Amino acid sequence: MKTATLHSAELAISGGKPVTEDRVLIHLPYMDESDFGAVNDAVRSTFVSGNGPKCMEFEEKLAEYLGVKHVLFTNSCTSALDLAFKVKSFPADSEVIVPNFTYTSSALGPLLNGLRIKLVDVYPDNGNINVSKIEEAINDKTVAIVPVDYAGNPCEIEEVMDIARKHGLYVVQDAAQSIGATYRGQKIGTFADVTTFSFHGTKNLTTGEGGALVTNDDEIAERVKYMREKGTDKQSFLVDNRDRGFYEYVDIGGSYVQSNLLGALGLSQLEKLDWMNAERGRIAAYYREQLSDVPNLQFLRLTDGAETNWHLFGILVPEEHRYWIMDALRAEGVLSNVHYTPLHRNKFYLGMATDEEMQGSMQFFGRLLRIPIYPSLTAGQRAHVAEAVRKVMHALPKAK
Repeated sequence: MKTATLHSAELAISGGKPVTEDRVLIHLPYMDESDFGAVNDAVRSTFVSGNGPKCMEFEEKLAEYLGVKHVLFTNSCTSALDLAFKVKSFPADSEVIVPNFTYTSSALGPLLNGLRIKLVDVYPDNGNINVSKIEEAINDKTVAIVPVDYAGNPCEIEEVMDIARKHGLYVVQDAAQSIGATYRGQKIGTFADVTTFSFHGTKNLTTGEGGALVTNDDEIAERVKYMREKGTDKQSFLVDNRDRGFYEYVDIGGSYVQSNLLGALGLSQLEKLDWMNAERGRIAAYYREQLSDVPNLQFLRLTDGAETNWHLFGILVPEEHRYWIMDALRAEGVLSNVHYTPLHRNKFYLGMATDEEMQGSMQFFGRLLRIPIYPSLTAGQRAHVAEAVRKVMHALPKAK
């Protein structure tokens, strides 16, 4: 593999002075005194078990924020995806369309419920499902589509829904990364039959671990309430303040509820979500201004009509130098990383598709690097990131 030589003596990777001695981390969750106070108050209430009053209040406030009927707080987005398929009881030989460039959880929802998946390629410039390739993947066993919003940049969800309605398919939007983002003026969460969000420690709104299943379908919501609490009617027992001393086992299920402590944290985080997303937007605008003229660097294409929440900031660089660029940035004091490998390249999914069939995924993966973006990134750190990227990229051989 060729490596950069131009001005290489100036680079920290070659013994030069780094941009910063204090490493700029790739991610930090944003928390402030309101979060610490909310969790403290919840602990002192002594209601620390699952699906408590703060959890239910968080669900109500998030439903209002998104403009949906039902939000069900879960212990992860992966659990929400599992529930989204468990609730439907599709025949075991059914097939679900999943984009090839995504986290494994997108496929685990169907797989955990005995379904098969059909991988579909993504756009090479932003990693979202290539809508033009969906219909050719549909057959008489197809029952659902799981579109994914990569990096918080919404997929073309209305177009996906049009295809789904045409073929009578169920849609579960994996919006793990896109809380607060919009498409054509509507909040993500309002389009699909079910939408799932993540509140993992890396996400824009965090409860440490956590997720949500969102739907406007009363029947789905009612059954998921039982399923996420081990198939019991415990929620009605809590809400209705019954004094009979027991509740019934009414369905199949698992333990997917969240602690009341994390419901309190979710409420506190939700109150500043728009500010946190806007701060990410300001950082992204700074990067796009500072790096717009850097050779051999492109930004991820934003979906027309969408407003991203800037969960991630990705840059596309020459594939043959990508790992060297990542190492060179690290030497300059700025952490970056590669994000996801295409599903078909992972051990569990080998044989489901070929590199030739997934050219968009391979091109996107081959060029993608993430750089730091989070609300607590200081002005000085943002400047260090931009300076390091410019310094490293200018050392690359000029494209012919």
